[in-house]
Amino acid sequence: MTESWTDERSAAPPNPRRWLILAVILAGAFMILLATTIVNVAVAPIQRDLQSTYTAMEWVIAGYALGYGLLLIPAGRIGDRFGHRKLFLIGVAGFTIASAASALAATPGQLIAFQVVQGMMAGILNPPVLALIQTTFPAKETGKAYGIYGAIGGIATASGPLLGGLLIAWDLNGWDWRPVFLLNVPIGLATFIAALILVPESRGRRGGLDVIGMLLVSAAVLLLAVPLVEGQRLGWPAWTFVSMAAALPALAVFAVWELRRARRAQVPLVSMRLFSHRSFSAGVGISLCYFAGFIGLLFALSLHLQIGLEKSALTTGLILLPFSFGTLVGAAISDNVARALGRGVLMLGAGIVIVGMVGIIATIHWWGSGLELLPALLFAGFGSGLVIAPSVEIVLAGVPWQDAGAASGVLGTAQRLGQAIGVAVAGVVLFGTLGSYSGTAAEKASPELQASLVAAGLPPAEVSAATTTFADCFIRQSRASDPTATPPGCADSAPGPVGEAFDSAATSALETNFNRAVQWTVGTVLVGVILTFLLVYLLPRRPEEPWAEASKPDWNVTTTQPEPAQ
Repeated sequence: MTESWTDERSAAPPNPRRWLILAVILAGAFMILLATTIVNVAVAPIQRDLQSTYTAMEWVIAGYALGYGLLLIPAGRIGDRFGHRKLFLIGVAGFTIASAASALAATPGQLIAFQVVQGMMAGILNPPVLALIQTTFPAKETGKAYGIYGAIGGIATASGPLLGGLLIAWDLNGWDWRPVFLLNVPIGLATFIAALILVPESRGRRGGLDVIGMLLVSAAVLLLAVPLVEGQRLGWPAWTFVSMAAALPALAVFAVWELRRARRAQVPLVSMRLFSHRSFSAGVGISLCYFAGFIGLLFALSLHLQIGLEKSALTTGLILLPFSFGTLVGAAISDNVARALGRGVLMLGAGIVIVGMVGIIATIHWWGSGLELLPALLFAGFGSGLVIAPSVEIVLAGVPWQDAGAASGVLGTAQRLGQAIGVAVAGVVLFGTLGSYSGTAAEKASPELQASLVAAGLPPAEVSAATTTFADCFIRQSRASDPTATPPGCADSAPGPVGEAFDSAATSALETNFNRAVQWTVGTVLVGVILTFLLVYLLPRRPEEPWAEASKPDWNVTTTQPEPAQ
């Protein structure tokens, strides 16, 4: 079977309920994107309530991310084969049930297991969201629809810490952290019912499922994602580098297998012909690099504010809120800007984010990390909105609707891998800098500590010994894999003037250390945004003609294609 970039059907009139359909499917997108960041601020309450280790809490977040990335590409093809609406409903139902189960978890092991399942359901739900946008809207409206999708995605991702902080601060019915997961239950139920009523079915290419291809791509994703998630905690042992290196030949074997299926007139899991078009291949690279940059930024700032400056989850969310608001505004106008500038909208957006991130570094260095960050975060968020929504349209708008699910899975996988890379890089740089600079930070806090101890009436000999002990404990804690745990031989703070002196010195040293570390971290993840800017030059100035002519399905019938030869 020769692949064609056009559909044999004539163009059908657009679905009259398409904007209602968009609202329904974006509710599903909102849930899964919100879940990528909202749990971050609940780690401390969960750890305290379930009496869990710091490592187990890392796996609560990592389990969701791994499950999410693992099923994106297989789910995209399954949606093309069996129906995007069916897969959307399965994803919404499974995600809602897993969210409720997570809220009811009684042990760390249960919570980790439910988060893996919830991540897998998110991986099932993501491809049909983008595929349904692609198959529902006519070409002239896809840009606007993707702009709204980008706005919702940016808001969900950036506002997660604020919403999580509010829910924890309210402590609804004494449930502590559990409403962070329960929030998805009413949203999921309403979305499922609305989807049953409003969302029409659409399918892509028929044909047998490529089970071997699914196993190959899943193995490649795991080989790359697992060491990225676990490397920082384990100190990057040799197997993590071997695993990441092995991901490349695994991807090569996958590509060869897919080409072999295409030559045999069998429908592949992912058509390699997608990557022959600059708009798709460069767009996937842009998504990977940009998500590494902006997710790494939010991750680093969240740790800086909550651990370094000891701010509450709610305060952290409020400080990061301008980024979310800026993303909303940028995404809302991105379609109009894209019509005027073409691919230049991505250059403009990435350039604004670069300036904003440099502004964040300068603000932390010279002024502080509270309200002082508002202008830089707002500016960076605005640029982010100009990147995320148009980049989705550039990658998917011209994809034939028959391949919309598979292409959406590839795009989603690139975004999730970018997210994993951004978090891993940010973690390595942040905690590495904390360890290397901890001695200097303790030294800067020592004069204040000595003066306070003398004022508290300690003899000079005890002041000297206490200062040395303070520096040693601070350095060891800064270099530990769990920065929240008190090192052996180091006592927690005690009441009275002496304890207050140690607390004040620790707070000062921690702030100094984190201020230095977060500046280096933001500067490092900035590379991802710079690469995004440069990759835009690989995009075609105008859509390639065969790429842009795929017509949309007729809404009065189920959209399928003839079964190819196996």
